[in-house]
Amino acid sequence: MESQEESLQVLTGLGLTVLEAKVYLTLVRTDETSAKTISKASNVSQPDVYRVLSMLENHGLIERIIAIPHRFKATPIDKGIAILLQRRDNQSALLHKKATELVQSYEGKSAKTTTTFQEEAAHFILVPGVHVHRIRNAVDNAQSNVLCFTTLDMFRKVRFITEDVWKRGVKRGVKYQFLIGKPHDEEVTLDLDPALENNGNFEIKFMRASSPCIVLIDKTEVFLRTEMNIEAPVLWSDNACIVAMIENYFEMLWKTPEEQH
Repeated sequence: MESQEESLQVLTGLGLTVLEAKVYLTLVRTDETSAKTISKASNVSQPDVYRVLSMLENHGLIERIIAIPHRFKATPIDKGIAILLQRRDNQSALLHKKATELVQSYEGKSAKTTTTFQEEAAHFILVPGVHVHRIRNAVDNAQSNVLCFTTLDMFRKVRFITEDVWKRGVKRGVKYQFLIGKPHDEEVTLDLDPALENNGNFEIKFMRASSPCIVLIDKTEVFLRTEMNIEAPVLWSDNACIVAMIENYFEMLWKTPEEQH
């Protein structure tokens, strides 16, 4: 069974707010109950509970039972997840359609203003957090290796949206190496997928220190998180000097790890 934190991460990843996820999980774990009881069990204020219940009802994730006081019952978790997945798919399809129309509307209208200096300059792009899929796609398209500095908390968050990419990568021979920083000397259980556990192409080593969040792909492009937040903007670069510096630093730390998982 997943922990409360992991369950919240899954539901927020599917589009619920943190409060919506807390209230929904509380109802899933109980039978039909009142808003007052939900508030106490979820540690969410009663006014917020009433507001969130209306949203969840609109999503089709709960049922309202007419009584005095009103009582509420959760849609079973399997059906609830299916509803959220379908909603996300619908949103993605609509966004894809509108994005395609936007690109078509600008075709042929963009003036090229590239100078000789710009042609020779390496790129530095700040990618908004909403475009986290760009990192996922880059990792999915990796041809040889992916090197990653990260924190234990960030690794666990990213795993939920990227583990399928890792599994595809190791099957085609891509090598993944993770240096994970953890501030305390503690036992860590990652519960990796069997396809990754003990796989020679998927290695993890721990450092007893905080770590930046950096992903280096095929030794050609790098993504650097500006904050320890999965939704924070990400700096992307293919600057050869930056790439080489990060690669050398990673290899130095990899050869002298404190702990190995």
